[in-house]
Amino acid sequence: MSAPLRLAAALVAAAALAAGAASTLSVRVLDWMLPVPAGWTPQVPSSEMRLAQFTAGSKEGNADAAVFHFGLAGGGSVQANIDRWASQFLDDAGKPARAAVEKGTASGMPVTWVALDGRYARGVGTGPQGAGAANQSLRVAVLETPKGNLFFQLWGDRAAVARQEGPFRLMVQGLKRAP
Repeated sequence: MSAPLRLAAALVAAAALAAGAASTLSVRVLDWMLPVPAGWTPQVPSSEMRLAQFTAGSKEGNADAAVFHFGLAGGGSVQANIDRWASQFLDDAGKPARAAVEKGTASGMPVTWVALDGRYARGVGTGPQGAGAANQSLRVAVLETPKGNLFFQLWGDRAAVARQEGPFRLMVQGLKRAP
């Protein structure tokens, strides 16, 4: 999707939210429609790799979400990504964090769910990108689609991510083929 089309989609989504249609709003992600959880605010994607972007914070703190796509064979293997995300976290004891990984299906396709908690130094590459922030969480769903992997990410303050994890999972599981 081109930048102007993504901007238009984000503006339409934001207008629908403002009109009170939060529980029925969905956005197009490749060949699918993605239900937007109530209370999530669509944003204009900040890069070409983001198909959708949201703020998902609450009174518990800040959280953001995005859907990434790197093409049919792009983005690396699921395990390489898990290793990279884990390398950006230290657990509460200051040791390298271990990802909790769960395999399943969502929308009829294989999905890998990943959970990390601790001190998070979010970045593009391997290893921490700076000192990192304490009490952070990252939740990822890697959905293996015929168009290449879709990476759904939810990250931010641990309490806010915990509050939004259920809606995040329902969002991924609610992906439907676009008409």
